[in-house]
Amino acid sequence: MISSPPKLRDELEVIRGMDDIPLIFDPVTGNYHRITRAGEVVLTYLDGTRTRDDLVAFLSRADQDRAAALSRQIDTFLAALDRSGLLVGSALPDKPQDGRRVRTSMLMPRIILTRSLPRLLEPVAVLLRAVPALLPVLVAVLGALAGYAFGLHTLFTATPPPQDLAGPAFLIATGVMLLYVLLHESAHALVAQVLGTPVRGLGIALLFYFMPVAYVDRTDAYRFKGRGGRVLLAMAGILMDGWSCALSGAVALNSTGLVHDTAALLLGMQLLMLIINLNPLMPSDGYTALEAATGLTNARGRAFALLRHTARRQELPPHLANLSTAARRGHMAYGLFSAVYVCLLAYAMFHAVPVTVDLALSAVGR
Repeated sequence: MISSPPKLRDELEVIRGMDDIPLIFDPVTGNYHRITRAGEVVLTYLDGTRTRDDLVAFLSRADQDRAAALSRQIDTFLAALDRSGLLVGSALPDKPQDGRRVRTSMLMPRIILTRSLPRLLEPVAVLLRAVPALLPVLVAVLGALAGYAFGLHTLFTATPPPQDLAGPAFLIATGVMLLYVLLHESAHALVAQVLGTPVRGLGIALLFYFMPVAYVDRTDAYRFKGRGGRVLLAMAGILMDGWSCALSGAVALNSTGLVHDTAALLLGMQLLMLIINLNPLMPSDGYTALEAATGLTNARGRAFALLRHTARRQELPPHLANLSTAARRGHMAYGLFSAVYVCLLAYAMFHAVPVTVDLALSAVGR
């Protein structure tokens, strides 16, 4: 139990973010902490002048029958703030060193390549803000749908497949695909810039510690309240891929030889990436868009937390214990399916690496 009068750290920022949800932003860690609206009210009294007992007495003055329950709730709330390092005197999290470029997370260390992307995109964002918001959205969506349809038609009906998958076309297609991925991530960053929540950086994440994937840090999107904007932010990369797919299809349809084989391989890679990006069993763009559209927050994290606590026979924390039985079962089912899928994906990727290396070596040898 916290003995001294609790007080929020001065540098913290309390905001209303996504879906008008109260959030505490910690500039030391860059993290956002979600709280309830009742918790937001309690925060206004954490000025260091009231003890824990004073808070209980003050907040229960209109309903003494609820004093015992309120006392437990305040203890839980203050303990959560203390664990997160948000109170004066709490154990503060380690402050990131200025310019730190490597961050680690479960199965995916991340390396920041540049933090200057917002500055580069701002001139384009200014132009997009000057036109009716619906116009660029319609153009992007319709163009992407047409691009995917054209790409599928080109790949499966209008152009012969590559004759040699291990030829130079494989290496060239891989290089061009990296450029397409950069465009994909830049699309996310551009939408974030237009919405006024710039990305924190562009980098590379190592999935399972060996498979490189590009990413942009969209953490500050929590500040944007509207669901529509957050869905668009999540889907921006997929929409850009549709336009890139149209470009690859046009090249494949109007070329022969090495250029044709390269474009045809690119189409196959792009359509495979579409399936991966829409897969809700991974922390994909499709999953993020689904969360934004439904108003869920960190459903995946709650699912895996439920699995861990259940497997270890540990008492559930309040935010999990308060879930309804149906919601708890749904989260656990999703967590189980996701865990099995990740294991299968890791197995397939580890076995695919030697094949990919052999293809690359064969292409170089030619």
